[in-house]
Amino acid sequence: MNQARREDRDYFRLRAEWLRLKNQVFDVNVELPTLAAVLDDIRRLVEDRGVVGLLYLDLGVASQGEAAHGWIAHDEILRGFGQTLLGLRRDGFIGPRDVVAVGAVRSDKFILVVSSPGPSLLDEEALEVLARSVRSRILDTVVRHLRSAALVPVSFHDGHALLHRDPTVRAERALHGALDQAMLMSLRRRNREEDQRAKDLDLLVRDGNVETLYQPIMDLRDLTVVGHEVFSRGPMGGPFEDAEALFALAERTGRLLEFERLCRARALSSTRLHLRSGTKLFLNTTAAALLDPELSGEAFQRQVTAHGLIPKDVVLEITERIAVEERTASTSALKTLKRFGFRIAIDDMGAGYASLHSVVEMEPDYTKFDVSLVRNIDRSLIKQSLLETLVELSAKIGAQVIAEGIESEAELTALRDMGVVLGQGRYLAPPAPVLASGSVRP
Repeated sequence: MNQARREDRDYFRLRAEWLRLKNQVFDVNVELPTLAAVLDDIRRLVEDRGVVGLLYLDLGVASQGEAAHGWIAHDEILRGFGQTLLGLRRDGFIGPRDVVAVGAVRSDKFILVVSSPGPSLLDEEALEVLARSVRSRILDTVVRHLRSAALVPVSFHDGHALLHRDPTVRAERALHGALDQAMLMSLRRRNREEDQRAKDLDLLVRDGNVETLYQPIMDLRDLTVVGHEVFSRGPMGGPFEDAEALFALAERTGRLLEFERLCRARALSSTRLHLRSGTKLFLNTTAAALLDPELSGEAFQRQVTAHGLIPKDVVLEITERIAVEERTASTSALKTLKRFGFRIAIDDMGAGYASLHSVVEMEPDYTKFDVSLVRNIDRSLIKQSLLETLVELSAKIGAQVIAEGIESEAELTALRDMGVVLGQGRYLAPPAPVLASGSVRP
């Protein structure tokens, strides 16, 4: 009997060690091996071809990672990107022996090691052409592997370098030397691009060239409009049409406060002609804005009343991430605004930023549940159970629930059956730009 127990213990110990090792060399989310796991494959490819190209692809800086999307959506972006890279080999775009890997488990850095498609050796010019082709192919095909259209477009920075066979240098050192070169190229390209985009953003702010969009928030019982969420973006069809990327750029380059003041002023100036009496204006607000003197209770009250509104008609939306990361400063600022009569909504609930306790401390009037919870909720008992729990929590703290991202009749029916009263989404009405006349473009 003791022998059997020892054998069981040995089995489970070995299995645990194997699983720990496997988790270090293979990322199950993106279904790719890590760089450490493919060193021998790369070494053999270099020895066979003499010279190969190393392509470095970095999603982290471009997409702002989990901070912008929440971990659920960010994992989906990484998963879709990994599947896109695997598709390059499956579709014959790169060779069957070419290596596809992720930098490390849960990394947002990816690596391709590719050989010349023909008999000739790969050189700098040919590698540059190949790198451009790979980038173009990825951008064209990644959308196929993303379940949510809200995650498109996916952007990344890239660099490349040649990796030569050199008997005087260990293969691992040669590989990391090439990787350093590719990473440096990626960084230099990103800096050049960032400098130009920052200059373009200065022009956009100087000229006030932002577009204001309204999306109705409806009572799901009878589809009456109870309010509008306001979005701001750059001119349609231009480089700043992607609102999330635009705000991320403003934050990275120290221009967020000025840019958000412009967006807030444009949103408020549109209300006289568009916002019906009795409906509420939902304004997205960043952590930086909460500390802006122009958004302090008294100053903001004057700005709001100057546009014919009263504080209780204005709902300030903050993300769950702010509630977690900026708890002390944001809680104080929000309580001041609430004393002046403004309403508060916590956005992106359930996106993966966690800490319900910190959300409760904000004493929100509304809780807005993330699109990742709503998507296909009619087919997911787990999502239904989670949402029911969050609905109960909201009821206990006196907050009204708003479901975001409703895109089908089935989702709408499921939410109604669960007792969710308020919602918004493209199935109900997409965001619509406000024209200069005050009307809303269909």
